[in-house]
Amino acid sequence: MSGIIGNNGLLAKIGDYGEIECLFYPNVGYEAHFCDGLFAIYDDKVRWCWDFKVSQKLENFYLKTIFKGRGLEIVVKDYIPISHDILIRDIQFRNLSNDKKIFKFFVYENLRVGEPPVENVVKYIDGNIVKRGKDYLFVISSNKKPKSYQCGHRYDKDSAYTDIENGILKENDESRGILTDSSLCWDIDLVNKYSLKIFILTHYKSNLDIALEQINVIKNQISSVKDLTMRYYSRVLEDVINNIDKNYLKYKDLIIKSIINLIFLSDRNGGIIASPSLHPDYRYVWGRDGAYIAIALMLYNIKFPAERFFKFMEKVQNPNGSWLQNYFVNGSPRLTGEQIDQAGSVIWALNVYNRLYSNLDFLERYWNMVEKAGNYLANSIFKPCFDLWEEKFAIFAYTTGAIYAGLKSAIEIGKELNKEINEEWFKGIKKLKDNVNKFYSKEKKRFLKSINPTFEEIDISILSLSYPFNLIDVNDERMIKTAEAIEKAFNYKVGGIGRYPEDSYFGGNPWIITTLWLALYYKRLSEVLNIKEYNDKAERLYRWTLNYCIEGQFPEQVHKDLGVPVSALPLGWSNAMFLIYTSKNRSIIIP
Repeated sequence: MSGIIGNNGLLAKIGDYGEIECLFYPNVGYEAHFCDGLFAIYDDKVRWCWDFKVSQKLENFYLKTIFKGRGLEIVVKDYIPISHDILIRDIQFRNLSNDKKIFKFFVYENLRVGEPPVENVVKYIDGNIVKRGKDYLFVISSNKKPKSYQCGHRYDKDSAYTDIENGILKENDESRGILTDSSLCWDIDLVNKYSLKIFILTHYKSNLDIALEQINVIKNQISSVKDLTMRYYSRVLEDVINNIDKNYLKYKDLIIKSIINLIFLSDRNGGIIASPSLHPDYRYVWGRDGAYIAIALMLYNIKFPAERFFKFMEKVQNPNGSWLQNYFVNGSPRLTGEQIDQAGSVIWALNVYNRLYSNLDFLERYWNMVEKAGNYLANSIFKPCFDLWEEKFAIFAYTTGAIYAGLKSAIEIGKELNKEINEEWFKGIKKLKDNVNKFYSKEKKRFLKSINPTFEEIDISILSLSYPFNLIDVNDERMIKTAEAIEKAFNYKVGGIGRYPEDSYFGGNPWIITTLWLALYYKRLSEVLNIKEYNDKAERLYRWTLNYCIEGQFPEQVHKDLGVPVSALPLGWSNAMFLIYTSKNRSIIIP
């Protein structure tokens, strides 16, 4: 598996072998600094981290990786404290044999700074590796002074990687280039146990003296830093258990891990990225994805990411009330195709906040955003745009449902604030109600994906007319038939539900989002009709997704034949749908 850790500013991606794949800084998701942070031991020959038997587990706010082999157990706890932009690797060595173990322990980095990578300088300074490039400063240090060091270049004769392979570092104290690398080494004479802490400090537009001073302070206060972080997450998660549907309390550990992963995707400046994935590149803020993630966290009484998200979305809103397709986490626009559902999603999420917290002062702050979005939505009814999958251009069922949810939410917020509400919003609701049947095909005996032009293929997003947006009653016989047609349309070897049968993205696979979407529809239907058959259907789909959750991380897709995660991991929207399903308050999100 792989995992993520963060503090809403610095985000680290840890690979399958406990290696630090990359650091995202100074924002969640941007910029990416490829790290290749590895370790190795050298006794009679070099043994890299992948030469051990490896297991990983997310425990509260830290990722625990256990390495076993050569009579050794090495436990690495990686975490990023809430108080500082520093990655801490707490390493514990344990001798599993009856003999004393003598070996060298190497920490290696090949950090490429910035996007795209720029030339940097790496230096050894009094026990520290210091790497500077662009506006960034990285310091790698430890609580115990290393025995030797090397600063080199990955593909030159002075490469620190090559030195580790040979077991002896040359102690070159400076190197320059794009692919500079370095290593620190400790001689370990292990009878029973030994501990070592590695610190990777990140600084933006700072000087070296400040960075070195700060890292020394952290070393001397490491227990306080860790305790502060533990108390922070305990406080954030204190109400989670009370908001779990009693039928899913047995999954509380998984729910907590899923929540923590979503918190890691939330930037301190408000943006919530879809995923820390680089291939595909999803490190951006979509209003739609952010809305689902914000809602999921609010259902467990974790509201600060949502509050920051609304502030972010207010700043980047277009003058006409719309939002662009997505944004960099610093607020710069990225893709600009019009997707009307983004506006509906953001206002829908804000109204969930309204329902849960009734904070009139907070709502008042965003009334201008709501008003502009409401006017935009009222003027966008049955207007063609790109679909939620960013593939086709038409008038879509999903978009129509999202417009309805946005307008209903805007009206509800306006009434809560005792505002004069634009009459066009009410007319828009009526127009949607009067014309939604245009999506229904008597020939197909189900609702269609789009009109003008008409796309007749099965698509999970058709369900949005009923769930979650409630334009069509969930127990409308036509929608029940539509859901059943969706269910029958997919026959993957591993099971699950896809987006649409002709999907070719990553080969066409079942998705976590789509499988949980149908599960949530059936769950809602079972609650309305009190029919056990639909709850059983929902539960089967829900349990299928659990097979592909890795320490609270749900992928975007599951390979249709191999049953392994495909595409982004974790995908925030996947996690969000899981959390909505297991929440006792899930019905509150229905407009």
